[in-house]
Amino acid sequence: MPESMSVRIVDRFIIPDGNVTIEKARVPLGKIKKDRQTLNIERSSFAVYNCTFSKDVSEDITVFIDELDDYKEITTYKKAFDFNIYYSSKDHLLFSDANTPVTKAFLKALRETDGVDIIFSTPHFDFDKISNQFQQTKGIRFSTTDQGVSAKAMSGSSVDSNQEAVDALQNDDATQIIGALDIGKHGYTIMLTQSGTIVCFSKLFEYNKLEHPMLSFSLDVLKKVQFLS
Repeated sequence: MPESMSVRIVDRFIIPDGNVTIEKARVPLGKIKKDRQTLNIERSSFAVYNCTFSKDVSEDITVFIDELDDYKEITTYKKAFDFNIYYSSKDHLLFSDANTPVTKAFLKALRETDGVDIIFSTPHFDFDKISNQFQQTKGIRFSTTDQGVSAKAMSGSSVDSNQEAVDALQNDDATQIIGALDIGKHGYTIMLTQSGTIVCFSKLFEYNKLEHPMLSFSLDVLKKVQFLS
């Protein structure tokens, strides 16, 4: 089962103490509260924030409506998500264990909340450089100006030898890359996206012994690809 983290670059992160309600047009969407726990992972220290957020989900489901005493098919509904975010003021990094669409919507709503002062951006990865650090590049997705096509995806054992894929990497048109990366004693298949997602498709091996395995793994990935020093 793939595991993922979302990551953002943070220049300012000021959150009021206590339970902060996140609203839009006076409609409560979620909450954020700083946990008493502080995480120390190697040389990085993270403040932990407990978050809840409701987001519209497009999915065909059948629900029972009490007022109608009957079932009804719906295509859109609000779903509540519980997750943590981890903020390092030293490294100017924020990690979220929610998926990228939820993290994006949550941070946007949080930024517009009274009393909150945050400035953040999505990291930009040098996929051309990262591809050369992979033991094997297995997949690339990139934007294109081909007529009637906005994006292409390629996968295979040597996808980075395809000239169109090479051009996309060198021209900074790639939006997603998948490859094999050795970290410690093990090899992992990972994906990085320009929307700020780190995905691991492999078993996390010794990381599963840690309190926050995917956070520790994500930090090591960013160091391995030289995004972090």
